[in-house]
Amino acid sequence: MLAGAASASALAGCTGDDGSDATSGGSDTDSESTSTGGRGGGTMTFALGDSPRNLSYWQSYDTITNNLTAQIWDSLLEYSEPDMELQPALAESWAAEDETTFVYELREGVVFHDGSEMTADDVIASAELTLRDEAQSPLAWMFDSVDSFEKVDEYTVQVNLSEPDAAFKFVPATTAWGVAPQSQIEERGTDLAQNPVGAGPFTLEEWRSGNYIEISRHGDYWDEGLPYLDGARFEIVPNGTARITGMQNGDYGGTNDVPIDQLSVLDGLDNVDLYTVTSFQTSFVVFNSTKEPFGNADVRRALSYAVDTESITQSTIGEYGAHATSMLPENMMGHVTPDDLEYDGFPYDPERAASMLDDAGYTGSPRFETTLLTPKDTVRQKPALVIQENLAEIDVTVNLREVSTSQYVESFWGETDMSEREPMQMGLWASDFPSPDAILTPLFRSEQLPPGNNWFAYENEEVDALIQQFKTTLDTDERAAYAKQANQLIVDEAPGIWLFHPDTTKAFNTKFGGYDGQIPAFVTYFSSFLRDMYIEE
Repeated sequence: MLAGAASASALAGCTGDDGSDATSGGSDTDSESTSTGGRGGGTMTFALGDSPRNLSYWQSYDTITNNLTAQIWDSLLEYSEPDMELQPALAESWAAEDETTFVYELREGVVFHDGSEMTADDVIASAELTLRDEAQSPLAWMFDSVDSFEKVDEYTVQVNLSEPDAAFKFVPATTAWGVAPQSQIEERGTDLAQNPVGAGPFTLEEWRSGNYIEISRHGDYWDEGLPYLDGARFEIVPNGTARITGMQNGDYGGTNDVPIDQLSVLDGLDNVDLYTVTSFQTSFVVFNSTKEPFGNADVRRALSYAVDTESITQSTIGEYGAHATSMLPENMMGHVTPDDLEYDGFPYDPERAASMLDDAGYTGSPRFETTLLTPKDTVRQKPALVIQENLAEIDVTVNLREVSTSQYVESFWGETDMSEREPMQMGLWASDFPSPDAILTPLFRSEQLPPGNNWFAYENEEVDALIQQFKTTLDTDERAAYAKQANQLIVDEAPGIWLFHPDTTKAFNTKFGGYDGQIPAFVTYFSSFLRDMYIEE
């Protein structure tokens, strides 16, 4: 998720003050519901780095959007915290009948925001909406192995796969399978992206684009007693310093995507709890191989040698993450080290880079000129500036195109014509699952070109075959071997430059309890963090 997922801030937003406590970090309430164990009531104002793309579940694939949509949409399954095991949500139980058959027993009595009750028809219609062409869902790849959805009875859904898929078990815990009423889908289709009707813990109250989004407690939520809070207000605050100042002053109850160079400031505030955790995220540079000269692997390799990724890692994230050798972090199956690779992971070597460009026929001054797209957040803009300087040292001119986060997200998922995309883009991706399936398949399989997530336009038949074997093999050791082989080939062909694996961050005012900070990126993107939060006595 840039996983998939994009992060950070950009568009200017203003906040309003109607004189009530709803626009402060949190408010107490005179009457607490006994069903919430004395924890009920109050609101939170959350500082969000930019406006969401929309409020659909089928396009929720970036950290801005998912922070909102996960409060509105529930899926069939979710992850327990902090051990990260799959557990029931809208489905009260599930089973793999065999290698290609999954059966989900739905929870009875689940009420949608429109008052209707969830059945198997709603669950199937919701998955099929993600797969519609007009949905242009970057999550649709998760259903690639599905042959059919079958209604067994009113509260039982069977999924029949066309082939074994080792990672399909994770799909019902993502926003790919949020659930909406079938009647709403038939009437409004993808217009639900603007006026969502889900079964999540909160309902949409008001959306002022570029300004704020307000949600309120779903009184008929299936998990009795939850959520604790009466509601929340997500204010669009693109400036990272302004978000930190607001946290310090108590104006905001929470924020995410904290500028990494300011984490130590936030960590030093007495009224703030900062949560940082190692995650499955990677910061990288995309080479658009449909644009010259990036169709030439030797040019890509040369530029990889020319960028000082170790220095970029240290100056950008410091102790809050780790240097990257590939898209797969050290704690994930398929990880590679420099010793595993033909080109040693491209250590910084500008002389070798210049020599390789000479050999490739790029000898002018400048050798060539290109453009690098970046949003205006620390985790990507700061490396982009260093990359510009590094490539200038080998006489490659890089023009930076700096845009808002919303423009940046739209460039990744809104532009499907590779010829209209920039030659180079800064990227940030978090695995959707606790396995490399959600990195290798969406990013590097040939058939995953936009509106899929293969922004590199990377094509390699051997890699495709290895990823297919990795996907359909259920033996863990064999899967690890296939993942590593595919990863080795990908890194050596340099479709991008891998920079670092940043930690996931969130921060809350100390008056709020109920958040478990030791959860990786894929859980924070697909689960409601507000549902279990409450105002401390």
